[in-house]
Amino acid sequence: MRHPLPRRLAAHCGAAGLITGLLTVAAPAASAADTTTDLGVTFDSYTADLAVGGGRVFVPADDRIIVADTGGNLTGGVVTGLSGVRELAMNADDTRLYAALTGSNEVAEIDTASLAVTRRIDLSAYPCPSTLALLGERLWVGHGCDNGPGGVVGLDLSAATPAPVAVGGEHLRAPVLAAAGDTLVVGRTSLHHADMLIYDVGGGTPELRGTIDGEVWRMDYLRDLALTSDGTTLFSAADTPGHFTRYDTRTLAATGTYGDGWDGYPSAVALGWGGAYVAAGRQWGSTDLTLYDAATGATMFAADQPDAELLPDGVAFSGPDVFVLLRSSTNRLLLWRVTGVALPASNLTVTAPARAYVGSPVTVEGRLTRTDGKTLELKPLAVTRRLLDGTKEPIAGVTTQKNGTFTFEDTPPDIGEVTYLVFWDGDDRYRRSSASVTVTVRHRSTLTMDGPQSGVVGTAMELTGVLMAGGKPPSPGATLTVQRSVYVDNVSDGSVTLPPVSVNADGTYTFTDTPAIAGRYSYLALWSGEATAGPAKATHQIIVE
Repeated sequence: MRHPLPRRLAAHCGAAGLITGLLTVAAPAASAADTTTDLGVTFDSYTADLAVGGGRVFVPADDRIIVADTGGNLTGGVVTGLSGVRELAMNADDTRLYAALTGSNEVAEIDTASLAVTRRIDLSAYPCPSTLALLGERLWVGHGCDNGPGGVVGLDLSAATPAPVAVGGEHLRAPVLAAAGDTLVVGRTSLHHADMLIYDVGGGTPELRGTIDGEVWRMDYLRDLALTSDGTTLFSAADTPGHFTRYDTRTLAATGTYGDGWDGYPSAVALGWGGAYVAAGRQWGSTDLTLYDAATGATMFAADQPDAELLPDGVAFSGPDVFVLLRSSTNRLLLWRVTGVALPASNLTVTAPARAYVGSPVTVEGRLTRTDGKTLELKPLAVTRRLLDGTKEPIAGVTTQKNGTFTFEDTPPDIGEVTYLVFWDGDDRYRRSSASVTVTVRHRSTLTMDGPQSGVVGTAMELTGVLMAGGKPPSPGATLTVQRSVYVDNVSDGSVTLPPVSVNADGTYTFTDTPAIAGRYSYLALWSGEATAGPAKATHQIIVE
């Protein structure tokens, strides 16, 4: 069932001259190891966040923070006594969690071991704290209520009572933040031409390095930011230009794009495995999550949750896995764990005959390898046969051999297109992969041709026969192609195609031919078949004197 929340496709052009021609790959089937966990709350907000650290996942849900393990399972832990939790930030050793509380105009510091709130930092002079960026003992907070204005303040967390210090001027709303290395990025939100202000924070006091102009790069409605660990490379997710964009924070220039702008509205972006991969989340499109190679822009993985919508800022890495926050069509908050996406890729191929006849076995073959062509041997595969009406049935016992190949036979139960879906769930060393092949299954057809054994030059000869498709007459309007060859002293001058022969409603047909010379007349009748039945042919010979 397609979920009822509206889905729309982005149709915006990007800034001219940006890089990349991306390699597109088919999205693997959902893994048996993937999980989607209902977090037990109704959630109607359009903003979300999650923090991963210390073997746990922390998810804000208005008046609480829900805790799950990195298997996607609820631990039973919860942080309560909070008001309007928005964004989270985890310190480097995963011992402290910070939460922006819009309801009480505070930042809460939480001990991740006990889940106790250890202190509350008052921001009543800077209402509606909403976004966070943490770098060492410095925490930057983006604030701003719906009616504005907004801005950014910095907090020195090493102080017993951190005093907020304003950074830059006012903003229309709470800006999006990212911090790494010696760089702080402040992204304007909720407006067209979303500028991104780049600050140098290496000296302790933020100094404006420059601005990435949203109008130049046609960036509207910024949703999320991510920085490489050295702070030199920035990734943005914005409604337009429709793709995810990479920038150099030193030159302030765009250096690459990810995606073609047609898969949905970019809403979340995260970096994983040392910045080697970009996890990109989209809303209202055909793909919720895409994993890109950060260096080349190549698509490594793609997946979709058709009955739920990804939430902005709702993507985070956990080792090779990615966690995604979703809102269901009934406004339930869901935690989706997508496993192993950052592992080295595997390659699965599968082949089968393009056509087969009902009642006859189909042989399906394939191979599982690493991307360098080396085999992955003795791996169990999940195989599913899917019929045209959507009926699915598993085919058990399929395993790769030592050379990585596999083969199995199956007899399709009926005519129509039959698709064989082959899936390897991956392991702790290589990413899962999938492939499919479709076979068109048709009835067998039979064609007969009868006529005289001999004839006389100049005298018409009548030939008749019957065409059956799966034991029944073919569809109305069927015609036969008839070719005639004449052999004189066993030498033929070639074949001649006679006028098309119509097949009657009961499958019978008749045609006549008048020989012009003596010899051996050979007739070949051909039917090309139809959607539900295969081709057929018949022959007959007449000696003409």
